[in-house]
Amino acid sequence: MSLDRVACVEAFRAAVERCDPERLTASAKDDVVGPLAGRTPYGLALGKAALKMARGAGPVARGVVVTNADDGLGVPDGWHVMVSAHPEPDARSVAAGEAVIDLIAGATKADLVLALISGGASSLVEWPVPGITLDELRARVRACMASGADIHAINRLRRELSAIKGGKLARLSEAPVATMAISDVYDDDLAVIGSGPTIANRADDRAAVIAPMSLFVRTFASALGVTDVIEEPLRGSVADAVTHLMAAWNLDEHAGLLSWGEPTVALPAPHGEGGRAQQLALALARELRGIWPVDAFVIGSDGMDGPAPQGRPTPAGAFVGNDTWDTIASAGIDPADALARCDAGPALDAVNALVVTGPTGINHGDIMLVG
Repeated sequence: MSLDRVACVEAFRAAVERCDPERLTASAKDDVVGPLAGRTPYGLALGKAALKMARGAGPVARGVVVTNADDGLGVPDGWHVMVSAHPEPDARSVAAGEAVIDLIAGATKADLVLALISGGASSLVEWPVPGITLDELRARVRACMASGADIHAINRLRRELSAIKGGKLARLSEAPVATMAISDVYDDDLAVIGSGPTIANRADDRAAVIAPMSLFVRTFASALGVTDVIEEPLRGSVADAVTHLMAAWNLDEHAGLLSWGEPTVALPAPHGEGGRAQQLALALARELRGIWPVDAFVIGSDGMDGPAPQGRPTPAGAFVGNDTWDTIASAGIDPADALARCDAGPALDAVNALVVTGPTGINHGDIMLVG
């Protein structure tokens, strides 16, 4: 089988639409709030899906939305939008941290704090513990991320260094907190999603994952008509993911093999431009070299793979084929060197392999399709 790039991108967009956080939040709100309904609502919406989740939640007496990009479509009455930093916190993150602390501290016992948490919240909102500067926090988290640690280890460190993560934000509130989370972690652990700022296990609080991480891969598979899906998420390094995918895929047996997860990348110093989806796509291009006919589609559900590159839009991922590796070499770029330096972005850009979608407003990890 040879994949159709246009069909893959269309299925991706269809899956984004089906995983719409606004619809998911609106449909789950009553069940999650439960007996806390009728109280005056205060709102916290934190993460890449924050804008859409706030729209699904509706008006509040007072609310703060903190996200990585404002889509300009507005929010219901009572909400105030703040655009902050991702993937590393900066002064905007601290300003957002101050805003959410002020809001949650202002809620009384008779009120309700509705906390809407999605992937990306960890860097978007920050308030370091006493004795730790923002620069120190950034350096320690950056080193942890560059080591190839998974999201559980990274967010464990973030909870240690932050005065608002790991349930600490909820403990500042006299009001009960109802948390609705959209997962970007493979086991859907509420304490890990966004570093769990409102997961404090207090008696009157309520919390639920309203969209598991696997939701996106299931909806993408349905939209594209792929039936061969690896059930367990890929964990570990990009190299491990490539090994696993190539071992599971067979030209004679698979019309298309689909997997999902968030493989990690250990960054060399110095390193180039790219993200984990681009790195995995380039590594797959090497493995697929000369196999006919076969392609691979690797893309992040949030539409933003890695830090923003210089002078071009941030890609969501890439579409590569059995000839991509050699085509990159023909363009005067050493693909092996690009892979070793984690500089996949420019190499893939040179042969028009990158896929640009813009921010999707969701965050359910990455999908990888070989076929």
